[in-house]
Amino acid sequence: MPRRSAPSLRAELPDGTRIERNSKPGLNGREPYGSWYWLVYDPDRHPARKRVNLRTKDHGAAMRKALEYSEAYRTGTFDPWTDAAAATSTVDVAATMYLDAQRRAGRAPRTVDAARRLLDGFARSLPPATAVRHIERHHVEAFVDAPKPGRDGKPGPPKSPSTRRRYLAVLRHFFAYCVERGLGRTDPTRGIQAGPSRPNRRDHLAEHEEAVLVRTIRAAEVAEGRSYRWLLDWLAFGIHTGLRPGEQAGLMWSAVRLREGFIEVGRGHRVKTRGSVRPVELSPTAEAVLKRLDAERVTEADSPVFTMPGGGPVEVGYLTKRFKKFATRAGIEKNIVAYSLRHTFGTRALLAGGNPAAVAGTLGTSLQMVQDHYGHYERQAGRGLVGRVFGGTPLDGYGLPSSPTEEEARAVTGESRQGHGKDVR
Repeated sequence: MPRRSAPSLRAELPDGTRIERNSKPGLNGREPYGSWYWLVYDPDRHPARKRVNLRTKDHGAAMRKALEYSEAYRTGTFDPWTDAAAATSTVDVAATMYLDAQRRAGRAPRTVDAARRLLDGFARSLPPATAVRHIERHHVEAFVDAPKPGRDGKPGPPKSPSTRRRYLAVLRHFFAYCVERGLGRTDPTRGIQAGPSRPNRRDHLAEHEEAVLVRTIRAAEVAEGRSYRWLLDWLAFGIHTGLRPGEQAGLMWSAVRLREGFIEVGRGHRVKTRGSVRPVELSPTAEAVLKRLDAERVTEADSPVFTMPGGGPVEVGYLTKRFKKFATRAGIEKNIVAYSLRHTFGTRALLAGGNPAAVAGTLGTSLQMVQDHYGHYERQAGRGLVGRVFGGTPLDGYGLPSSPTEEEARAVTGESRQGHGKDVR
């Protein structure tokens, strides 16, 4: 049996650097083990030789990665002595750093946990120990476009456009963090499209639709012989404050300032971000809801303002089911969910001519978000602004609608001459 030739353990690059691989004694001489690494020599540095783990056992892949490092080293954008740790940071390591940064930034635990699950799935879809710098666009597309996990290891249904957008949003934020920290050079999500969004995902309620919905819920109380007071309270308060469903569900009595006429969102309960902590002024309707609920309290201990009929915490998913049911029964052909109440507040505020910056402050979000999601309502409210400010009969003197008489002209000319102290004839 012919003896198998020993595989190559090193290869030179055009710039004089090389790739190498560790070896150990075997039946056919020295046999390679472990991943390839890139070796750089500079007698003026300490240590003089620096190795960068390429994290692959494939010779071709190792050569491609080494050539990439070699070019970056030549142009001065990568230093093996200082950037090697960043260059070999895997998605798992970078994800841990990213999630810690998100927690320190005050992100809600549920948001951080959702990002953790998504990044864990993305890391599993990659070859083992893949460095962030080696992730390319096709890796992201394969993960985002893959069907949902099914049962018994079989693929499930395809992801909806909204799910793909959510995946891409998390990955874009993650890679932006990596680029900023030097863990990656470019964003591999750039240029990837998630597809068209589903229309009317969060519709708002016009005033007449709100009235019809309230009448429908009250009629259901009579027909079913049960109270939906808790749902009507939630509906009125949500529309008149613009709170996120999670903020309203977590609102505690310690955050209510009835005498001063406002609530402190974020006091005693979790919010989406640090920027979501804010005071919100109470409208007469919202204040009336709180006064009645306060009068019905059986204890002075701090507790949630809104509860389910049995006294338990509010389940936002159950709220959405109730709203959808009654909206359908009321003949409202819109996608009404729990979040629609916040959308209703923002829409009405801008249609009434509210300042977008003030609306953003009340909603606890950015001005950019308000302009992106409600900009068309702002423009609609601006129609007729010129007529309201500058309406009426056009002023004389612009050629409309009449010219000055000779007497008016002589009077003005005479005043002008007197003003100059001269009699020009």
